[in-house]
Amino acid sequence: MRLYESILDEVLTSPDGEPDYLIIGWKGSILSLSDGRWGVGAVSPAGNEPFSPREEHTRNLLSIGAHGLARLLVSPYPQEFSAASASLAALAPAPDGGEPLESLLSLPGGEKISLLAPDPWLVDFLRDWNWNLSIFDDARRGLRVLPEWTSSQHLRSSGWLWITAETLRNRKILSLLPLLKGKHGVILQGPGIPFLPSVFREAGITHLVLPVAEERAEARTRRYISAGGTPWSCPSLLWRVFPLLYTDAKKR
Repeated sequence: MRLYESILDEVLTSPDGEPDYLIIGWKGSILSLSDGRWGVGAVSPAGNEPFSPREEHTRNLLSIGAHGLARLLVSPYPQEFSAASASLAALAPAPDGGEPLESLLSLPGGEKISLLAPDPWLVDFLRDWNWNLSIFDDARRGLRVLPEWTSSQHLRSSGWLWITAETLRNRKILSLLPLLKGKHGVILQGPGIPFLPSVFREAGITHLVLPVAEERAEARTRRYISAGGTPWSCPSLLWRVFPLLYTDAKKR
C-alpha cells in the first residue's frame, strides 16, 4: 500500500477545501470547492462492480472536506472512490500544457499494448490508431478481448500497458507494480488521477493522460457529467499527455 500512502502524502500538502458540491454521475464524478478549485473523478465501469450507494457513505461524504474525501482513495466502494478521485484531481490538478493525445500515436512502434479494464469509448478511439491491442475486460466480449483473470499470463509479453483509475480502486495496480518498470511504456489514464509526477514516475508510470480542467469550463463540465456523460468525450475537457520517463526501457 506504499503507493497509496505516497499519493496521499503528496496530495494532502495542498490546502484543504470546503466542498460546494459533489456530483457522482453514471460515467464520472465532479467536485467543486468553495475556493474555486474543482476536479473530475472516476466512476467504476458498468459491470465491474454493483454501483449501489450506501446511506452511511452518503452521510459521510456530505460531512467532510476535500482532505477527508481524498483519504477515501483506499476505499474499494465505488461511491466513496468516485468522491475520493474527484477530490484528488481538485487538490492536485493537471497543469496547463502537456502534449496532444496524438503524441502517443507512434510510441508503441508495432509492439503489443495491453489495455486493462478500459473504458469502451477508449477502445474505439485507440482502434482507430491501428494499435496492436490486447484487451482484458470482464465486462466485454469481442475480438481480442480476454477475461481479466488471464492478464497475468499475457502481460509480460506486452511492451506497453494502458491502465485507468479503476486499477487503483480494485487494487489491481499493486500486483502490476513489479511488472511496470520492465515495460517500454506504461500509460495511466484519468480522470481521478492526481498530477503527481514524482510519485507515479517512481512506480514505473511513463505517461499520464489527464483532463486539463480550466476554471471557465466547470459549469459546462458539471452539466455534462450530471447528464450521464463520460469525461472522455466531454467537450469542455481538454485531454493531454504528460510524459514522465524515457520510453526506451534500456534507459529506465
